[in-house]
Amino acid sequence: FLGPAYGAGLLAVLLGMACLLADLGRPDRLIVLLTSPTPSYIAVGAYLLGALVLCALAPVAQWALGMAPPRGLAAAARVGCVAAGIAVMAYTGLFLASLQAIAFWHSPWLPALFVASAASSGLGLLTGAVALGPAPDAFQSTLGRVRRADAAAIVVEAALLAALIADALVSGDAARASAAQLVGGSLAPSFWLLVVGLGLAAPLAAELAVADPTPRAQLAVAACLLVGGLALRWCVVQAATAPDVAAFVAAALGMG
Repeated sequence: FLGPAYGAGLLAVLLGMACLLADLGRPDRLIVLLTSPTPSYIAVGAYLLGALVLCALAPVAQWALGMAPPRGLAAAARVGCVAAGIAVMAYTGLFLASLQAIAFWHSPWLPALFVASAASSGLGLLTGAVALGPAPDAFQSTLGRVRRADAAAIVVEAALLAALIADALVSGDAARASAAQLVGGSLAPSFWLLVVGLGLAAPLAAELAVADPTPRAQLAVAACLLVGGLALRWCVVQAATAPDVAAFVAAALGMG
């Protein structure tokens, strides 16, 4: 059951690392980032991603290559995957929330939202990996528990998203302008269609209404969750176009 999930998860993390490396522009900047004497969310995140890949190699090798690592090493690798995975889920939101110049991001709701969204997306990736595996029908009872967990994660994610937007609407002109772009501005079509409709409402309805979905239906729900998770992050980043100049100056002067 978990073998395909470890493989799909490792591929997803490697894809994310490739995107971060492309964002740096030049490969040599990665060396500077990792050897920087000043800790930062970006540097810590890079180390966490590396640790997650290393921890995932043992269970992936056991599943894909039939290797049998020592029991203690396998257990430590699984525990490391959980710990590093949770940290990776949280660090992007913590990094964005630490930027005082962007009022919409500078909110305690954002890291929690990203963690809930990552949990739901991860469960979707797990479901999709099992549905594409050699014997998806053999795990229906386990997948039923996964679907219930995913439904709970979607509800939490929706509540946190509403809290983020509601908080922004009462937090000043800069944050209000960003939230307005999401709910009724230029980003509204993507937000309502991809984030709310495709990423939240449709998967939640499917998880609650369909008791015994086919592998094809499970793949459809997984695709909705992954597209919705990506759209959520894209919308949140694109909405933060109104800088809070006063907070930026205060931070630069050491007063923030």
